[in-house]
Amino acid sequence: MISKLRRLILILATGDFFGVVERLWARIHPPSYPEWLRAAANVSQQETAEEVADTEANGFLISVLLPLDNTDAIWLIKSIESVLNQRYARWELYLTGIVSTARHIRPILERYAQQDQRITFVLLEQNRSISAANNVALTLAKGEFVALLESDAELAPTAFYEVATYLRAHPKADFIYTDVDQITQAGDRQNPFFKPDWSPDYFHSYMYTLHLSVYRTSLVRKIKGFRSEYEGAQYWDLALRISEQTSQIHHVPKVLYHRRTLPSSLSSGVDANLRASRAAQRALQDMLDRSPYPGWVEKGAKSGLFRVRRHIQRRPLVSIVIPSAGTHLKIRGQQVCLLAQCVSSIRRLSTYQNLEIILVDGYDISKATLKLVQGADLKLVRSDQPFNFSQRMNLAAQSANGEILLMLNDDTEIMTSNWIEAMLELAQQTEIGAVGAKLFYPNGRLQHAGMLILTGKPGHAFHNGSGNHDGYYYSNIVNRDYLGVTGACMMMRHRLFEELNGFDESFPLSYNDVDLCLRAHQAGYRNVFTPYAELIHYESVSRANGLSPGIPGELERLHEKFAGSCYLQNDPYYNPNLSSRRPFFQLAWPDGRNQQRGSR
Repeated sequence: MISKLRRLILILATGDFFGVVERLWARIHPPSYPEWLRAAANVSQQETAEEVADTEANGFLISVLLPLDNTDAIWLIKSIESVLNQRYARWELYLTGIVSTARHIRPILERYAQQDQRITFVLLEQNRSISAANNVALTLAKGEFVALLESDAELAPTAFYEVATYLRAHPKADFIYTDVDQITQAGDRQNPFFKPDWSPDYFHSYMYTLHLSVYRTSLVRKIKGFRSEYEGAQYWDLALRISEQTSQIHHVPKVLYHRRTLPSSLSSGVDANLRASRAAQRALQDMLDRSPYPGWVEKGAKSGLFRVRRHIQRRPLVSIVIPSAGTHLKIRGQQVCLLAQCVSSIRRLSTYQNLEIILVDGYDISKATLKLVQGADLKLVRSDQPFNFSQRMNLAAQSANGEILLMLNDDTEIMTSNWIEAMLELAQQTEIGAVGAKLFYPNGRLQHAGMLILTGKPGHAFHNGSGNHDGYYYSNIVNRDYLGVTGACMMMRHRLFEELNGFDESFPLSYNDVDLCLRAHQAGYRNVFTPYAELIHYESVSRANGLSPGIPGELERLHEKFAGSCYLQNDPYYNPNLSSRRPFFQLAWPDGRNQQRGSR
């Protein structure tokens, strides 16, 4: 603190008072998007002509599919010009539509086709769908990759250069998507969407990859291209089927696509028309029917969002493991035994009945409290070792008979009756590691909606934010993948827990759940947050980052253990263009003004 004060005095002595104020303000003030764009333009490094030429010489040909869909000539011209203005020249453009639609723009198409031999237009006689038009272009495409472009949208000038550069570094990539924003009729850019890396559960809830998407042409042809019966959601249907064929799905975290905001355009908001919504629901149902975990699709909390449900297979026994000391807390003016309240809410509300409760303590729960919670479904496990949360949870897990483990704090209270089903639908899937719930403080604010690691410090997304907050592009109200979820309510298959050797007992108090989730992710499993299991968590709201500070050395131990991984500096589910100061998905200044320093 003293050194910072001395530095401030020295800076002020130079007369740069307003510069200091500006920098201090920038550290606490996230930029607006126009401010961000101006700052990004100032710090961007333009690629040299030599770099572009080298990339082109060793790069892939990209075939752009642009279906003509009753677009006004002014917007189509801007869309075509955005392709012509690409700094990467190895592209070809296919403009495809029906004669009746294209009549008013045919002279434009002919002019561009004569102007540049890389442009081809095909007019179809019959009334064909966008999918059919794209399929015609797909049969003609010569490129190793196809890019999808709307007739009223624009590409960033560096779009194909960035994609080609990425492909040089990742030649096995089959599906690449980028960040996106909106562009108004006046040409102003707004509403950026800085996306996470590949998040299948988020993708099954919300078509977040949409544009810009680039696919390996041979793979699109292998799955028979676009399907007209899903018109309105044809791109979601295509991406769903592509994602079943490959794990080589990559994200370029740069805004390379601008969707036009027009009254007739779906880019004006998430709301889709009724036909598109029904088509999306059918595409998701079709995906479920092909899945080893079939189920059904429900509408989500907002129009354009969906909830993919899975049938629970074999109705497995769920072992709820609760560590406790039988403590009491004053709630609404009354002393409440937290353990008794927790167990009572489980028994009273849970609709899933194939349960057992494993209670673990250090011989410190009173007989009176044990009498309150006793029942045929409860087993008591005791440890005479000094308190070590990880050791006690591992001990309790050894006594659990369930195929599924559900780790649960005793200071929680169930809110949703089908909370176990909501978590089990996900946890039963062999590719999923840990599943976490949505936790609220007693005052209704958010305690947990997924875990982030920002500059080495684990914390909860939107911690202590409004309980009604939808999250960043609906992240708080749909299933979403994260690096981790809180151990206060965490479900995992028993066999996987053993495969990972349980909790690491070198984390006796804190970060044991973070460590377990990171090891699951390292082993190739994904961890999922679901908002459909809701609980109250009576944890102290005063903890600034939402995690227990632990004991000295635990965070350092976490850093040492994962020093060779990317997790501590690059959370794949948190876009690098977002601020690392607070887990609220706010924009970061491109020059790092409101980013934190290193993780130590």
